[in-house]
Amino acid sequence: MGLVISYQFELKSATVEQARSKIVALRKLASKLPFATIDQLVELEGKDCKFDGDDIYDPNIFLKIRAMKPVKMADDGFEAISSKYMIAFDTLPGEGAETAAFGLATHTEITEANQVSDWIWHGFCKTQYASNPEYGGIKNFLKCHLMLVRMLDEAQKLGIVHKVSDDSGYWKERDVKELAYTIHHNNVMMAALTGQLKDGLNTKEFHAPIFEYPNFEYLEAEGN
Repeated sequence: MGLVISYQFELKSATVEQARSKIVALRKLASKLPFATIDQLVELEGKDCKFDGDDIYDPNIFLKIRAMKPVKMADDGFEAISSKYMIAFDTLPGEGAETAAFGLATHTEITEANQVSDWIWHGFCKTQYASNPEYGGIKNFLKCHLMLVRMLDEAQKLGIVHKVSDDSGYWKERDVKELAYTIHHNNVMMAALTGQLKDGLNTKEFHAPIFEYPNFEYLEAEGN
């Protein structure tokens, strides 16, 4: 649970070189922004793109997951296929936030006879817990969330944004004051909800990231 910004990229009828140029441009922008970390560009082809859930030591496992393409509903959710070619890089916006990966992947073979393909990408980042006061509070959250929006603005200029879903509403509204209010409201509601769940379960084993906030009890009291 927590506030998330998710995004889908799409690039129709493009060569590897054209797809690469879009992601290289995004990484160039990322290098100018205050991300905590920016990983190297990863480019994989063929069997090297295959997702293997049992290979927990694969350094690119999460990129491969984001590169997968849902093809149909299965009993336990979507069935998806691994990409045939992917170009991507991972980032960490800041402490408390999840990683955010940017890339493009195709699910058709790239051959001499067929060098043009359709490309997609599915990415998301939970930014809510970047607001933990120990990491810099709302200031740190705003830095992380606004950086992601800046990256998506650039991706839109590059013509690869298909869809963006922002739980905070900022992607559409572009109101920083409202964004700051939203994250505080979400923290208050999350503290109250998880506090009630923990009390109801009557166990110390239940854990939620909001419990790590030094002001958790104040948030919980405000929510109640």
